[in-house]
Amino acid sequence: MLKRYRFAFSTTADKALAKLDAAVSAAQGFELAIDAGGRVKIFRNQGFVLLNGFFPVFVGRFSSDNASTELRGGFRFHLLAVGLFAGFVGASIVSLVNVLTASEGAAGMPEDWKMQRIRFELQFIAFAVLAAVFAWLAGKPMRERITTIIVSATAENTTEKSKSK
Repeated sequence: MLKRYRFAFSTTADKALAKLDAAVSAAQGFELAIDAGGRVKIFRNQGFVLLNGFFPVFVGRFSSDNASTELRGGFRFHLLAVGLFAGFVGASIVSLVNVLTASEGAAGMPEDWKMQRIRFELQFIAFAVLAAVFAWLAGKPMRERITTIIVSATAENTTEKSKSK
């Protein structure tokens, strides 16, 4: 998640984007999108977002000088999955804070109700974090597949140059 990637294209940014779009279109189940800020996103486009929201999404930006272009970026989860995860963990943290600041419990509650509730909230937070870590580890083949697609787009540029010579 923290690793940054750089892919070098030996053409202008427009041609590099066209090559990348062709490579992504050739890979079944993947899609390329460009947002208003000029960021390029490559992601798996199969099914409902919540079902594949923990698959990695490559987000990068082209930087160009005279004749060469570089795509710089990294992988992240789908923003809907990040929001859902943050909502669950945030609600659990708020509940934990409320339990910690609460005074004595209502009548009929066991004596150790506070400790049981604290333990539950901490276990829930730990489970949510572990689920995200395991989802990230499980996404390694998908990250490698997307990286291969981008590398194939850069390789097509060098293949075309050698054919034209």
